Amino acid sequence: MSSGSLTESRLRHWMQDIGPRLITLSAGICRDRHRAEEIVQEAFIKLWRNPPEAGEIAFPSWLRRVVTNLSINSLQRTRRPGMLPEFSDDPAMASPTDVDAQADARENLARVTAAMNRLDDAKRAILMLRAHEQLSYDDIARHLGVPVGTVMSRLNRARAALIDEMKKDLKNIDDEPQVFEFKNYKQA
Repeated sequence: MSSGSLTESRLRHWMQDIGPRLITLSAGICRDRHRAEEIVQEAFIKLWRNPPEAGEIAFPSWLRRVVTNLSINSLQRTRRPGMLPEFSDDPAMASPTDVDAQADARENLARVTAAMNRLDDAKRAILMLRAHEQLSYDDIARHLGVPVGTVMSRLNRARAALIDEMKKDLKNIDDEPQVFEFKNYKQA
């Protein structure tokens, strides 16, 4: 079975090239790695059957959009708690050598993970697109089909909600929240 200009070897190339990032994106949204793998597989089947008319140049953004939508739809069908993805195979996990730094990094990651788990699906999705996928505001706007101003306000609300959720994890009122760059969440 052939699909227009997309050959099996090119499909395999795209699966190997962008597939792992799409799985991480989906797992970050739906909090279930197994389901994320199924969602990405479904997205590649959609690509094979009906690739975007713009050609291969549009595949990455098209696939991100399909995976994001399928992940959010999956959550709406099955409301079950889960965890954010493990990044244990990420080389950045092995970098800290100081025991205190490793403990701090684990604690910060646990706080961010717990806070992200408590966010609603739309806020978690837009934060994952910005922080993990490192999409620009313009790219997120195109991806979601909304104006850039809407992206900026949604990101602002999502960041504020994340900070509020992280503050809930503080043990004492006197505890100062540590600065944790959300973009580091990708590396953690």
